Amino acid sequence: MADLAVTRADGVLRLHLDREEKRNALNGEILDGMLAALRDPGEARAVLVTSAGNVFCSGADLVQMAPDATGLEVHESRGKIREVVLAMADCPVPVVAAVQGLCLAGGVAIVLGCDVVLAAETAAFGLPEVDLGIWPFMVSALLGRHVSPKRAMEMMLSARRVHASEALEMGLVSRVVDDLAAETEALVAALSAKPPVAVRLGKAAFKAALESSLEAGLGAMQAQLSLLNSSEDASEGISAFLQKRKPEWKGR
Repeated sequence: MADLAVTRADGVLRLHLDREEKRNALNGEILDGMLAALRDPGEARAVLVTSAGNVFCSGADLVQMAPDATGLEVHESRGKIREVVLAMADCPVPVVAAVQGLCLAGGVAIVLGCDVVLAAETAAFGLPEVDLGIWPFMVSALLGRHVSPKRAMEMMLSARRVHASEALEMGLVSRVVDDLAAETEALVAALSAKPPVAVRLGKAAFKAALESSLEAGLGAMQAQLSLLNSSEDASEGISAFLQKRKPEWKGR
């Protein structure tokens, strides 16, 4: 059985971590598969990341960091997590994660790379690296973009687990839900029905604005607004609204 199941149906690209016996630890097969799929989502209008069992992801496979692993192997495995996170940011469609249980270390990096994160009430997040004599460097680059620096440092220094309600309050997740499967399916169905041009341009513009000054960000937004308003989908959306009918998106 493959460690990562990749399926495409109904406008949704699904990436399912399937290493339940290893607590869905990230290995080369999973990261390579995620990277290839994210770089070529095809006709998908949303990406969904899920996993098997009661643990969402326990982080990178520590076997790859064992004493008999070469420095190059360890370095390359860390680089793959970085590449996956960057591919999530560059992916033209929304990337959603559904977290059903414990999410640790590199798994937190994957979650932080997603655009939207739904969590079950049983979900918990942790960065245990410091207790192993190491540090969550890869997560450090992401965590402070989502939570305050003091909250981020406390989470990394203490290695304590942050449960779903606190993760929501911190900004680690988008929503905490009672029925994760049903809420996730409803969300990805709704996202896959949105106008693809608006979503693609909007996601890219939001990312650009976060990484620029206010003046530059507003200028980029103005340019994207003009570009989007010239699209067929924008004309169709306005016409459908005025005619009180459901729009038919063309993706152009």
